[in-house]
Amino acid sequence: MVLHLGQLPEWAHENSGDRIPHSDKVDRADPARTDILITLHHMELAGIEIDGRAVEIATKLMHWRHAQASTQEPVAEGDVPRWKKAPSESRAKCWVYYVRCGHLIKIGTTANLSVRFTSIRPNEVLALEPGGQQLETVRHREFRALLASGEYFHPGPALQQHILKLREQLGPPNWAGSQVPDGQNFFPVS
Repeated sequence: MVLHLGQLPEWAHENSGDRIPHSDKVDRADPARTDILITLHHMELAGIEIDGRAVEIATKLMHWRHAQASTQEPVAEGDVPRWKKAPSESRAKCWVYYVRCGHLIKIGTTANLSVRFTSIRPNEVLALEPGGQQLETVRHREFRALLASGEYFHPGPALQQHILKLREQLGPPNWAGSQVPDGQNFFPVS
């Protein structure tokens, strides 16, 4: 599937969650719902059968993480919290990455793409941008209107345009390893 500027795939218009595995098992009103579903997806990739107990564990874990995140120091405009600053950022080349995980786009940063992508197992690597924690924080704020949860964003037109611009300027990422193909690619596979 090829996306044209400002065009969302058909499934992105359906906010029913029917295309999301196990969405029927998680309360739609739960503020940690997206994180719970992503955790269930990771558990399933690890070979864990998703039953009622697995849903209960993922829910408790994500509620705990949300509670922990709410106790973190507040971030002033332009600041990066201490816990997100990487001491190696000045020594290693860091990347801000844009990957598709299911119907959401994760914006994150890493100095080691191979290790990070092996950990999160994206469906598609959309773009890579040189930069570290500060640029990641800027991008999170830039697209906060599209925020689903944590570092996961809905694929709105502004984010799509940014990704297309990065691909035009820096070229498409040459990354095939550590991906979990699902046939829903935003960009054709070369």
